[in-house]
Amino acid sequence: MGNETDRRGFMKICGKTALTVAVAGAAARAATAPAFALENAPRVRLVTADGKPLKASALPMHANWIFHYPYHSTPALLIRVEDPARPTEVEDKDGKSYTWPGGTGPDKSIVAFAAICAHALSTDNRETSFINYRKVRNQMTGHGRVITCCAHASVYDPAAGARVLAGPAKFPLAAVLLEHDPKTDELFATGLMGSELYGEFFKAYRRDLRKEFGRRKYKTFVKGDTIAMPISDYSEDAIEC
Repeated sequence: MGNETDRRGFMKICGKTALTVAVAGAAARAATAPAFALENAPRVRLVTADGKPLKASALPMHANWIFHYPYHSTPALLIRVEDPARPTEVEDKDGKSYTWPGGTGPDKSIVAFAAICAHALSTDNRETSFINYRKVRNQMTGHGRVITCCAHASVYDPAAGARVLAGPAKFPLAAVLLEHDPKTDELFATGLMGSELYGEFFKAYRRDLRKEFGRRKYKTFVKGDTIAMPISDYSEDAIEC
């Protein structure tokens, strides 16, 4: 009788322990997984305007380049910061924590983020680019080596997962995940993590996007290669603030 009681008590303890471990594991996963990670994200090679592969080692320091990913109409910023960009924990628009994986390339200094402001969806297009990276201190906020949205002065740190440093934005820019092939020195965009704003973006700019990219193409994934170029070559007016 006593042995049976002890056995039952032991099994209860094991069950509670297993439940505690499972809950703790789920909590840990929730703390590091983003609320949004693009499913079936395309793996796209970055190339220059002449169609040649963009070499990571050739990307200038403090580069402020533009490419389209994951959709044909959604711009992203490609930046080479001065120091290695290390993994950083940030929070999405719902306050959920996730870990941005840091930079890529030979010195882990190349990063990429959606060029769609987390505050009011201000963006970059061929006429005007409101959101960009600059090494020098900007006049609006006094920050340097940051991504600034000149529409409403939101400031993001590209070396720390585009976390917000100043302005009305409340959460980071969505991060484009990059992959570097050390054998060829090529760069690939492979995914997206963070706060998903593309539905709102498509709704806000639908007329313009249809006109520039095509009625259906603007919401389709990029495939194969995507052109990356200096933002000054892409936009007629890359605003500096």
